[in-house]
Amino acid sequence: MGKSPSIHLALARDFTRMAGQWLTLIRFSVHGNAPVFSPSVSLYHDMLDPNAEDGARLKACRTMLTLVDEQVLMENRCGREAYARDRPVDPYGRHWRTTERGAALAALSSLLAGAIGAFAAAEKNGKS
Repeated sequence: MGKSPSIHLALARDFTRMAGQWLTLIRFSVHGNAPVFSPSVSLYHDMLDPNAEDGARLKACRTMLTLVDEQVLMENRCGREAYARDRPVDPYGRHWRTTERGAALAALSSLLAGAIGAFAAAEKNGKS
């Protein structure tokens, strides 16, 4: 038997909240002239307001996942260049080849994807 929709929704809401907290912590912005993720950005409220509609949360997660993943690619490029230049000792080939910000963004991307998946599971189980 699968999890109930309410368990999936609780998970989706928690992942969304944590992603919003990360976005705030790292002062995420889409580019240098864009506003920082804060109460001045509408998606902030969709992700962090406890009374936000789940549909708005899901839409915000999808939007932010696209934006975060774009920046992950840029950070990975910078990280690979630094790794190739510095050649750190990495006997197992397991070191991150990104920047610290890139690693944080990768974790954030996982949270957003998890939230989106949990919303989808809640919808699927709600229709069963």
